[in-house]
Amino acid sequence: MLPEINVLEEDIKYAESILLPGGKVFDDERREFIKNFETIDLQAVPGSGKTTALLAKLLILETRLPLLNNRGVLILSHTNTAVDEIKEKIGKHCPKLFSYPNFIGTIQSFVDQFLAIPYYQTKYKNRPYRIDNEIYNETVDKLFSAHLKGFNLQESKNAKYFIRSNEGIIYKYRLSFADNKLDIISALNKNSVNVVKPRRGKDWQDFTQHEKDRVIKWMVSFKLKILLKGILHFDDAYFLSEIYLKRFPKIKMILQKRFKYIFVDEMQDVDIHQYDLLEKIFYDNDNSLSNYQRIGDKNQAIYNGDVGLDEIWIFRDNGRTKNINGSQRLSQNIAELVDCLALSRDGNFKIEGKNENCNLKPHLIVYSLENIKNVIPKFSEIIYNYIASGDIEITQKNKYKVIGWSRDKINDINKLGIKDYYEELITNTSKQKIDYENLDSYLIFFDKDKRTLEPVRKNILNALIKILRFEDIYFSKRELLDYLETTHAEKYIDLKRNLYLWSINLVRNKFEEVYLSVKSYVPDFLYIFGKNINESSSFINTASSTQQIFVAPTPVKNPNQENFHGFDINISTIHSVKGETHTATLYLETYYQNGNDNYETQRLSDQFKFANFCKTKKYHKQSTKMAYVGFSRPTHLLCVAVCKTRFDSHLRDINADKWNIIEI
Repeated sequence: MLPEINVLEEDIKYAESILLPGGKVFDDERREFIKNFETIDLQAVPGSGKTTALLAKLLILETRLPLLNNRGVLILSHTNTAVDEIKEKIGKHCPKLFSYPNFIGTIQSFVDQFLAIPYYQTKYKNRPYRIDNEIYNETVDKLFSAHLKGFNLQESKNAKYFIRSNEGIIYKYRLSFADNKLDIISALNKNSVNVVKPRRGKDWQDFTQHEKDRVIKWMVSFKLKILLKGILHFDDAYFLSEIYLKRFPKIKMILQKRFKYIFVDEMQDVDIHQYDLLEKIFYDNDNSLSNYQRIGDKNQAIYNGDVGLDEIWIFRDNGRTKNINGSQRLSQNIAELVDCLALSRDGNFKIEGKNENCNLKPHLIVYSLENIKNVIPKFSEIIYNYIASGDIEITQKNKYKVIGWSRDKINDINKLGIKDYYEELITNTSKQKIDYENLDSYLIFFDKDKRTLEPVRKNILNALIKILRFEDIYFSKRELLDYLETTHAEKYIDLKRNLYLWSINLVRNKFEEVYLSVKSYVPDFLYIFGKNINESSSFINTASSTQQIFVAPTPVKNPNQENFHGFDINISTIHSVKGETHTATLYLETYYQNGNDNYETQRLSDQFKFANFCKTKKYHKQSTKMAYVGFSRPTHLLCVAVCKTRFDSHLRDINADKWNIIEI
């Protein structure tokens, strides 16, 4: 049977004309992947351009739409940012691909739209109010003190006593569905909750089995009460999806018939519940009607603050695992080193450096504890010298970054973190996020890197929406504005005017003026919905502890950034630079976990001598993943900082032909 998609040479040239610089073409490895629409896994090395190759495939697919029987294409990635990048790069060329019956989004958005929400509507005859972690946690706080029907006073006390004594469990525990009955687990993908009475005093006596059973029932009932209100944690969507597929098994076939081709990018970042769900629906023990392609790099599984060692993504056999080994980013010298750090070597894995613009040797910067603060300035000096010699060409795209695993080991010089090299490091606690405990924080922590009013306006709207939630009114930002425009036109115009004035004044550092203005606006705003300030009072009026720090004008110097020789160098964690391309990268050795070997330069000393990684200890395996990601960022220059004591004990016999060793 002929394939439905037969890719011709003219198709490849069309994709090249859109995606590649003039004169550049896809090599044989990428062409092979672009032409393949069967069920396969693609293991692609860092800097291989795998996402660009996927985009080429999608551009070509657009020219073949609609598919036979109007079947669709499903494109999934791990983050909204990744999805937005796909839309930005090919959206204008693919009007059919980005409309029905096709779907592009995150795995979470797919699960919500096609599984969780349909089942919720079937079960409760309504759409859920919100699938949102922040709103879920707020609802937990609001309902926890209320009485739960069906339980006497002592049973409720026992349940709350157990929950309060197990920090965080109230927000983390989830429903599970096994053997046709509901149970609770301590967190998603974890074991059942083990109820033990908290130990207090000498005469401690555990709950009876009946009391334990009632605690479990109370926790199940509490979760169901929140569910009934239409408030779901993102994790709950997977619980509902599992029940949906068990109770309505034909849904699996319906989804297979809907989507002919499934592409999942950054597959190494999926969690086990996401992996299992997608496998169940779209691989279906190799009986699926869909063609399911999984794309990524197993060796870069360090997503979301963790360093995954569980082998979640199992490659297909029977020749279905394909490789892209050529890295357009890495030079031969850097590629040879990164290749030694690979934990997974499935298929014909080998990192081949294809970047011929520069082939500098990796550099070791050897420091002592007395001059550790000179490491980053030395890195800058090395870059400066290579710019002067012409080895590094100055372009607008150049990025210079300093990265490390652990931020800070407080008050212990023997446990180095990034902050020991760079005291001014500002950690995530000072950065903007989505949710804050006080109104003033929304006015302080907007994204100051963006040169528009959009992030300021967004933060203020988020604060107003949170105030509404405190008073039991639920809107998204878009829904709120649409509602006001449709039903309260004058109030809509007032809000838009206020949003502009507040935003421009916050940019001008008029925090106090804006804070007072927003507070005076809130009563009129709530009156639109028939509400007064009640539950939101503390949120509005309690000042955050960080307010005074940020009232002053924004400093000229950007946080976590230095400029010693006329160019900026940014300092951050390894996790935060995953997926990035740098011109030069400095990797700082940092302390991680106890044991005989605590630093990457100790655990990976053999890899620094260009031997393939083959160790089995947990922290060694985590270290090699971190180094693999960190070392594979630069196009031109890789530097690694190592303390002289560890250099002398572990790296003294390192090959000087492969490393440029610089002592401070």
